[in-house]
Amino acid sequence: MKSLGNKFMHLTNYSVNKKNAEYQANADETACQGHKWALKALWNYLSQKGVNSDAIWEKIKDVVVKTIISSEPYVTSLLKMYVRRPYSCHELFGFDIMLDENLKPWVLEVNISPSLHSNSPLDISIKGQMIRDLLNLAGFVLPNAEDIVSSSSSSSSSTTSLPISPRDKCQMAPEHFTAQKMKKAYYLSQKTPDQDFYASVLDVLTPDDVRVLVEMEDEFSRRGQFERIFPSRISSRYLRFFEQPRYFNILTTQWEQKYHGNKLKGLDLLRSWCYEGFHTGTISDSAPMWSLPTSLLTGSKCDMTLSAYSKSETGKLGNPISSKDSEDTSKEPSLSTHKYSGQTLTLSASPTSQSTGDPLLAAVSP
Repeated sequence: MKSLGNKFMHLTNYSVNKKNAEYQANADETACQGHKWALKALWNYLSQKGVNSDAIWEKIKDVVVKTIISSEPYVTSLLKMYVRRPYSCHELFGFDIMLDENLKPWVLEVNISPSLHSNSPLDISIKGQMIRDLLNLAGFVLPNAEDIVSSSSSSSSSTTSLPISPRDKCQMAPEHFTAQKMKKAYYLSQKTPDQDFYASVLDVLTPDDVRVLVEMEDEFSRRGQFERIFPSRISSRYLRFFEQPRYFNILTTQWEQKYHGNKLKGLDLLRSWCYEGFHTGTISDSAPMWSLPTSLLTGSKCDMTLSAYSKSETGKLGNPISSKDSEDTSKEPSLSTHKYSGQTLTLSASPTSQSTGDPLLAAVSP
C-alpha cells in the first residue's frame, strides 16, 4: 500500500524503458529481437528450444476462463442493474501473464482499459488486426430511429425505459412460454447432475434456446482471428466454479460438445428452425414442446416446488418426453471466451443473455 500513490509503479516495461538509451525497438512480428516481441515470435522461439507452446497456451486459456468466472457474480449483478440491451455491452480486457521457471502461467493483473496506442509498425500490425476483428465480433445493433425518439422524449433516465431491440421481442403461445420457464427451472434445480442429464438439454429446444444458439454461431462466424475459449467442448469442467448454475452456460456447452466436430450439421439444424420462424415464437402445431420427464410427473424424483409447479401446468404442456422420444435424433434441434491468433494478450467479453445474465462469449487474443 506504500506504493499506491507512486504512478510509476504501475507502468509497463515498455513505458518505463522506451526512452532508455539501451532500448531496442522491434518492427518485425516474427523476429525474436528487441524488447517487445509478438506472441507469435515467442511461440517460435520456445518451439526451437523444444518447448510445447501449445500446452502453455492451453494453460493460459484455462487461467483466463477461471479469472473471468471469479468476477462473474459481481459483473452479472451490475448487468442486471444497468444494462437494458446486452447487444450494446462489450468489454476488452488486457491480461498480464507471467510464466515462471516451470513455464506455468500466472495472472499478474487484468487491465480494463488496455492501451490501443500504436507507436510502432509492430503495434500497428498486431493491434490493428485485433481492433478490426473485435468490432466485427461485437456486432453492434443500432436502435430504430423511432425508438431513439421515444426514449429521448422520456423524462426517465432509468435503463428500464430504454427501447427494446427487435431481437429481444418474441411472441409465443402461453403454453410454450410456460414450458420454456419450466425447462430452465428443471435444469437448474438438480443437485447432482451428470453428463447424461446435461446432454438431454438439447433433446427439445425452446425458442429462447434457438435464439441464443443462433446468436452464438453468428458471433462465431465473425470471430476473425479470435478463438472462443468459453463455451467450448471442454467447458463442462468449469461449470462447477460458477457461484450458481446458469442455464445458457449448460445449453451452449452441451451444444459445443455435441457439434464441435460437425459444425455444418448444427448450423443446418438451426437454419431449419429459423426458416420456420421458431426463434421468433412462430411455432407450428407440429413443433415439439418441452415437457417434464415422466419420472418427475410422478413426483418420485423432484423437489416439492418443481413437483407442485409441474402438476399445475401438466395439462398445458402436452405429453411428457418418453425415453424413446429423447433418443429420436430427428426431433433434436440439436454460446462464450475466444483466442486471437494476433499477438498481444487481450480479452473481449461479448453480450450476456438479457433474461439470465449468462455470459455467452468472451475472447482471448494472444
